[in-house]
Amino acid sequence: MGSIGNFAEEFWNVEAGDFGGWDVVNQRIKDAAKASSSCVDFLKQLGLALDSFGRNLQKVAKNSTLPEFEYGELQTSLCVVREGVEAWGDDCVGAGAAITQQAAALAHHLAHARLARRRTNQLLKPRQQQVKESVRKVQQAQRQAQCRMRELVDAQSFKMTLEGKQDSTLREKEKANQTGWRAEEAVREAEGQHREAVTTHNTALEAWCSSAASAFTAMQELEETRVRLTRDTLWGVANVCSLLAVHIDQQQENLRSLLVRVDVEGEVGAWVAENRTQQTPPVPLIYTPASCLPLPTPSATPSATPATTPSVRSTITELSDSEDDSEERSPVPIRKAHALYKFSSRSESEVSLATGEAVTVMEGSNDEWSLVRTRAGNLGFVPANFISSSASSSTRNADKTSITKDTKDAKMM
Repeated sequence: MGSIGNFAEEFWNVEAGDFGGWDVVNQRIKDAAKASSSCVDFLKQLGLALDSFGRNLQKVAKNSTLPEFEYGELQTSLCVVREGVEAWGDDCVGAGAAITQQAAALAHHLAHARLARRRTNQLLKPRQQQVKESVRKVQQAQRQAQCRMRELVDAQSFKMTLEGKQDSTLREKEKANQTGWRAEEAVREAEGQHREAVTTHNTALEAWCSSAASAFTAMQELEETRVRLTRDTLWGVANVCSLLAVHIDQQQENLRSLLVRVDVEGEVGAWVAENRTQQTPPVPLIYTPASCLPLPTPSATPSATPATTPSVRSTITELSDSEDDSEERSPVPIRKAHALYKFSSRSESEVSLATGEAVTVMEGSNDEWSLVRTRAGNLGFVPANFISSSASSSTRNADKTSITKDTKDAKMM
């Protein structure tokens, strides 16, 4: 160590009772402890962040599901990415543990330094108090001795004045001599007290200097250790970050070497060759107004499918061939309706309708064809979507009664 830097040589105060140098050192140790505590908190948070980040990466790598439709080097690259993420997570967890350990070592030193500083202060404060008290006593004894010395000088001056007077009495001279003797005795006593106060002060000062020298050395060792540990801790953090960077670079380099071998055109072309439809693009549509579109009609009436409505055909045939048939053989009316569109019959089993024409829907209808009777008495099939839909149940019952009555009247005629 050079001429500058030794606490035990650089922080003394020449005036007795002045402890400014020690106060500077003590304040330095306190401020350094606060700064190191902030550094410890930062390192702990960094360690926790790296640990949390690493565990999240491990969870992602463990719970991730890779797509199964990829193949070749691309699939291998995806596996390498997942393995790299998992390895990165392991490295981050390890780095967090290492940084947390460094922070713990620094925190342990700070706790030790704080305890040592407290003990040193507890040892030095009584010494400082003794020095201050001894200085006060020395100063008091010195003032007392000076006061007694002035009294002695005054007594001697008065004695000399009396001796110079011709008319001074013997009694006055004797009194002056006694005053001088008492003044000399008081001076000797004051000097003794002063000498004793100085001796006591020097003893207290020596004890203080010895304790302060040890305290200065201890505080310097603590400060040097703190600075060294802080440096080593930050150096360790730098090494951890460098190690993380090296591992990441290695993983990324392995991934790049795989991705370079990925044949984009080849893999896409193979998939296209395997899954292509081999068709032409769709033809564009031509807009046609709805008014120009023909209404959809069933392809065939129920009469064209005997198995579907044989009873209806037989009923129609019987109604047309014989007017004397019984009422039980005629179709039963269901409800009234009206034609929504114009319809022209295409066969004998169908009946023509005009738009808005009222009809009676009979039994024997299905989803595509409805059996109806016109007001003219014609019975036949029409498309089911060409007439109005079913009425409510109450209206239907009333209409059914009315239709039945009309039908009976027509037959009786």
